[in-house]
Amino acid sequence: MAYAASSIRSRSVTVRRPTRWICTSEPVQCHRCGMEWENGDPALTLPCAGCGADAGEPCQRRAGGNETVCIKRDRAAEAAGLLRPCERLTWDGRHTKPLRLSGTPLPHMLPVLTGAPVSRVL
Repeated sequence: MAYAASSIRSRSVTVRRPTRWICTSEPVQCHRCGMEWENGDPALTLPCAGCGADAGEPCQRRAGGNETVCIKRDRAAEAAGLLRPCERLTWDGRHTKPLRLSGTPLPHMLPVLTGAPVSRVL
């Protein structure tokens, strides 16, 4: 069966990437060992060799997941003495320290691309 060209319509599909907002200087805690950093993730004080993010900015991987830092940034922070390996049994020794995500922007927050839901406050 042949279709007339007029019966085939192209649809305009808009893919909206999930965006959340974070503050890189708010307190963060490792979900594995419980270690806390009052002034934010120490790795964020360094530029990221993995994705090219500047110091103080969240990682910017195109695939998302930017509520956590790239492994190269964590390793640089360890080498600089800003972080020590996580004391919990982990395969890579990294802390699990995602930044809290907000669904609405505030003046001091930066946008990040992520598929993660907004953080819940208990």
